[in-house]
Amino acid sequence: MRSKAGKIIFNILILIACVVLAYFLSNWLFTTVPIEGPSMEPTIHDGDTVLLYKQGKYERGDVVIFNTHKLDPDGKERYYVKRIIALEGDTVEIKADTDGVYRIFVNGEAVDEPYLGEDIPGARPADAAEAIVVPEGQFYFCGDNRLNSEDSRSGMLCNIDDIVGRVIARYVQDNGIGDISLIKRPYALESPSLVAAG
Repeated sequence: MRSKAGKIIFNILILIACVVLAYFLSNWLFTTVPIEGPSMEPTIHDGDTVLLYKQGKYERGDVVIFNTHKLDPDGKERYYVKRIIALEGDTVEIKADTDGVYRIFVNGEAVDEPYLGEDIPGARPADAAEAIVVPEGQFYFCGDNRLNSEDSRSGMLCNIDDIVGRVIARYVQDNGIGDISLIKRPYALESPSLVAAG
């Protein structure tokens, strides 16, 4: 009789531990977010769902979701999904490179952007801007679809504390078939990083 009661109690404790672990993983480490809009194409598309990792450090090249503190037409705060181009202390300038093509320069070097589509420029002549230094605690961001993205090229910066998490995977369902792909860090070995606010 005692052994049966002991098994029941043990199973209940295992169930509680699983529920607590699932809650911990979904609320502290990971979350999923549906994406609206084309500003991150071709990396992420309208209608995709992304998996966010909510802890750790943020680096140049990371794709992140953050609160802009702007309101949408329904009065709700707007969240953007964009790529970090520069971190606090970095100098950012948009100008023509030696080949005449406009690019984003960080600390005097043209940003290598292998994630952009073949027909998507790094920057346009209309984006040209004098050098700015990213203030402490902020970051400079752009959408991968530079032809259709509201981002730091218009002068808007955001606080690192407003980042919800880093996109580590995207999921798209097409004709009933799901496809999952990882979103890799393009500069993980060479980029400085900032510790995420807890």
